[in-house]
Amino acid sequence: MKTSSGCKGRRFIPAGFLAMGLLLSGSIMGQDREKYDGIAAKNKGQHAVYTQIKKQLVIEDEGGVLTAQSNVVMEKLFLTDYSTANNNVDLFGYSDFHRPVNYSGYSYIPVSQKKYKKVECEAFVSGKPSSYVFYDDNRLAGAYYSGLCKNAITETKYSIWHTDVHMLPDFDFQRHLPVAEAVFEVVAPDYVKMKFVLKGQNTAAIKETKEEKNGKVYYRFTATNMPAAKSFSNVPSTNYYVPHVIPYIASYRIPGAKKDSVLANSPADLYKYLYNYVRGKNIRQDTFLNNTAMRITQDAATDREKAARIYKWVQDNIHYIAIENGLEGFVPRSADTVYKRKYGDCKDMSSILMAMCRKVGLKAYFVWIGSNELPYTHEETPLSCISDHMIAVVKLGDEWVFMDGTHSSIPFGYNPAFIQGKEAMIAIDENNYEIVTIPVTPASKNVTIDSTYLTLDGKKIAGSLNRQYKGYYAWELGMWLAGNRDQEDRRKMVRSLTSRGASNYDMKKYTINAGKDGDKDVSVDADFVVDDYVQYAGKECIVNMNMLRTGMGRIDTKDRNVANYFKNTGKYKEVVVMNIPKGYKLKYLPQPAKGSLGDQWKYSVSYKADKNSITLTKEYELNTLAIATDKFADNNKLVDELKKVYRESIVLTTN
Repeated sequence: MKTSSGCKGRRFIPAGFLAMGLLLSGSIMGQDREKYDGIAAKNKGQHAVYTQIKKQLVIEDEGGVLTAQSNVVMEKLFLTDYSTANNNVDLFGYSDFHRPVNYSGYSYIPVSQKKYKKVECEAFVSGKPSSYVFYDDNRLAGAYYSGLCKNAITETKYSIWHTDVHMLPDFDFQRHLPVAEAVFEVVAPDYVKMKFVLKGQNTAAIKETKEEKNGKVYYRFTATNMPAAKSFSNVPSTNYYVPHVIPYIASYRIPGAKKDSVLANSPADLYKYLYNYVRGKNIRQDTFLNNTAMRITQDAATDREKAARIYKWVQDNIHYIAIENGLEGFVPRSADTVYKRKYGDCKDMSSILMAMCRKVGLKAYFVWIGSNELPYTHEETPLSCISDHMIAVVKLGDEWVFMDGTHSSIPFGYNPAFIQGKEAMIAIDENNYEIVTIPVTPASKNVTIDSTYLTLDGKKIAGSLNRQYKGYYAWELGMWLAGNRDQEDRRKMVRSLTSRGASNYDMKKYTINAGKDGDKDVSVDADFVVDDYVQYAGKECIVNMNMLRTGMGRIDTKDRNVANYFKNTGKYKEVVVMNIPKGYKLKYLPQPAKGSLGDQWKYSVSYKADKNSITLTKEYELNTLAIATDKFADNNKLVDELKKVYRESIVLTTN
């Protein structure tokens, strides 16, 4: 399912385009270098800086119908020779819902202290990276500048017509380069009730003003001297930390109208809007589809078993391929079409799941949901942009059981990791819906067990291992295995999963067992050798049995103001059994250790020995999807303690 950003289109100029002149009044040609020298001085060490990024969103009334258009200017100053070749592109997105109507670009090349040579940009390119399973109409256009030099300036302007006022664009106040001035202005008739949602970090840096003039309201959001947006690891998307504002029209009353037209005042309004995309879907019956649904469930003992069989049939027989242009990104195809094609996107999978379940008497419904890249709620942001995915749900007694047919390895009753904890809007009928939070799969369901048996041979250590995966670890690996039959790729994958001890880990042979039914667990067996692993000091033999150092890593706290996120919870258990070679006895055994960060994650390490062998048992458990910034210091302290534990070695000595 597509989001509401992007655009593809024809070139024409609708009403409101002249408003761009209000935003872009003034010319850099008439200015001297003092302004730009001041900006350069504030951005020492940077290669380039946006001197200004301005977007004016103009909402107008055309014959009783609201229209919307964005007019944008991006002005950039080049501070180094490096920037002239590496920052010489300005990009903007478009799609069928957001159509470009005009664009231009000029570079200003300094020829003296106060004069510039104006050069028109003629290299505008449009395209999109290819995808083998997902095709939509979201595109990127770019102005490519050449002939630049240090202290040059570029000015890119473009206008986007938004075909649906439910889908107004947001505005980011941070970009990949510093921004001296970022301005987002919304101009709307005074009878239009606008609402705004500010998200991300450091929104306090955004100044808000509101002015009423000549029957219009000017909403202005301004930020100055914004640093370049940093890239943080372990965060679902930049939406979590880049400060941005989301505008939307809650309601309006055209002059002379007797009541308000409500667009997005509440989740109920959002539901009314979205329901139009699924209204009347699958009324037409298909004999072949119906017969298949009846056949695969004919001897099912319970409704749960019926739903599980249908879900598995769709997983096995309908392939995920998305072709979404315009409304195709929002409207599911009918189940009979999906059945005949044997492929579809998330909406199509939901359509056929729902139709087949209903045919055998189950209560099944469409569900809109946002992935974890979208940190929004229905109450806060009652807009279509909070959903970028669709699944189906079946009601079994009092339980909602969600079904995502796009993932071929997830068993019935579980959900993809990227929608855990997210709000789901269930379309019950035209007037009724429910918002339900997708449960977070507990750590006890996502388990890796690693069993290793070691034998010492001089400085070499040889071993055999077995790794068992359950839950998300197994499902993701199973999906990868199903799509990749190349034996060399599989060998490399298994080596990366089983590697331990040192970089000279040598995997001798391996086998993979991937379950197709039930819980779809995966296990891997391998034999290996690691040369020069064992150390000797006189009569002492020193071995670190912690060949795997599983657990939480340190969080880089430098300038980080956003939580550290995880895909899923999980448990890890490692058991290492090492024989004591003939002629040796145990001299030193490390002490047991354990620690925890409250109820978020914990570890334990213990050793046990008898006259023939030593057993190391390690357990690690993650019970959260995010560690907040105020826990970073405690987390890193605990990680450092665990690292010390991992450096402990057992010592053997000759009899």
